[in-house]
Amino acid sequence: MLDLAQLGRSRGGQAQRIASLPAPVKGWNTRDALSDMAIEHAVVLDNWLPANEKIALRKGYKSHATGLSPAVESLMEYVSSTGAGKLFAASGTTIHDVTSAGAVGAAAVSGLTNARWQHVNMGTSGGRFLLCFNGADTPRTFDGTSWANAGMTGPAIANCIWCNTHQRRLWIGEEDSMSAWYGGTNAITGAFTEFPLYGIARRGGYLMGMATWTRDSGDGMDDVAVFMTSEGEAIVYSGIDPASASTWALIGVFDVGKPLGRRFWCKAGGDVMLLLRDGFVPLSRVLLADRSQVSAQSISDQISPTFAAAARDHGGKYGWQPTVYPAENIILANIPISAGLTSHQYVFNTLTGAPCRFTGLNAACWSMLGNDLYFGHVSDGKVYKALTGTDDNDANIPGDVMQAFSYFGLGGTIKQFLMARPTFSASSVPSVALDFNVDFNQNTPAALASTIGGSEGLWDTAVWDTAVWGQETQIYAAWKSIVGIGRSGALRTRVSVKNISVALLATDIAFTTGAGL
Repeated sequence: MLDLAQLGRSRGGQAQRIASLPAPVKGWNTRDALSDMAIEHAVVLDNWLPANEKIALRKGYKSHATGLSPAVESLMEYVSSTGAGKLFAASGTTIHDVTSAGAVGAAAVSGLTNARWQHVNMGTSGGRFLLCFNGADTPRTFDGTSWANAGMTGPAIANCIWCNTHQRRLWIGEEDSMSAWYGGTNAITGAFTEFPLYGIARRGGYLMGMATWTRDSGDGMDDVAVFMTSEGEAIVYSGIDPASASTWALIGVFDVGKPLGRRFWCKAGGDVMLLLRDGFVPLSRVLLADRSQVSAQSISDQISPTFAAAARDHGGKYGWQPTVYPAENIILANIPISAGLTSHQYVFNTLTGAPCRFTGLNAACWSMLGNDLYFGHVSDGKVYKALTGTDDNDANIPGDVMQAFSYFGLGGTIKQFLMARPTFSASSVPSVALDFNVDFNQNTPAALASTIGGSEGLWDTAVWDTAVWGQETQIYAAWKSIVGIGRSGALRTRVSVKNISVALLATDIAFTTGAGL
């Protein structure tokens, strides 16, 4: 709701007013018309995370492991039976242990064909194993101490490119094949049995991979197997033993849209999140919807035009990957923008669904290690620890938000916009650049100075209305001049900070109306 306060009248009959706007907590919106967008949404929302009552500048990242070359295209977490983990990074023709920070040592595995691995952890009577497949080399296994070649037979084993565990069995698949292969119960070696799906898939193509959907939010009899084809069909089976007709049955074949890359899914609680050309969609919703309604069922619906354009323009590039990060209550989709140069992340609050975009994190791949999040860089041969600290590897963190346009409760009345007062919660007064846009024009922003831990900002007066909030943050609010004449307006607020935590709580806009205009 807009809180309009009439301040009085100047000469000429102009009414002086202040409109108080909430922070755009409902997130980035590229779906709705600019003239009909709710004020709690944002036209631009880069590196600001929406929460219930504010938008907060994302945390930074820092260098973790160096010395890999060139791009880090796979990160693989190994989890032991005691819960202790290791992190491995694949780049070029090698795999390195990057669990500890610093320069990498000798390669754990070398002489490989590519660094684009799919992996899974699985326990057997012999312990816990990390199993890795890249469609070109003999699959590799790691047992907590050493690496070895996989000992399975059946398919052309070096051609296997995807893997999954389902009902205590390892499932694998060859590149460009419509057959899945499954092993024995709790087995990662020995003979694997073919499970062909040529006659089930109506559109042809090949299997992109397999997911397990836990319909009862647990791990048991109610888990179903979901085979995803390159042509966008989800083939769903229930049961335990694929060799037994009494315990294995086809549920159905669903047209859900083509998957984006081999890493097209991730677990999110009891659900499975799918990265499809039609949107970023929970499996539980997409199986209940007609293909034409998939976008509306997706968590990316609010940015559906932008997501569709990214899928169209960049869908063939390597690097699409969904990742859940519980510590920040987010799920992100990695979007490769320019091969070897740039990637963005479309990020969603898992509690509210509000989206935003991350820039500056040029990731080719993501992985957790314990409770921490890491990414492999698209070009510089480094692994970074993500969403930590208040700088981007010793550089400033940029934030850019343009709130939805508003008529400020006065319909088609012409207004002269005079002042803006963003209210921040911050650990130090931030530098702020304000640009005001009228009547749905989106002007190129002005230059922006930066703030480094505790230095004074660009604001033209001392901090107004300062009040302590918590032990490390204060409230900062100060008026700054803006220029604009029009019926509607939208404020664009940008920061570039280092060693400062910043959140935007609200904004006040001062303007006049009346005969003088």
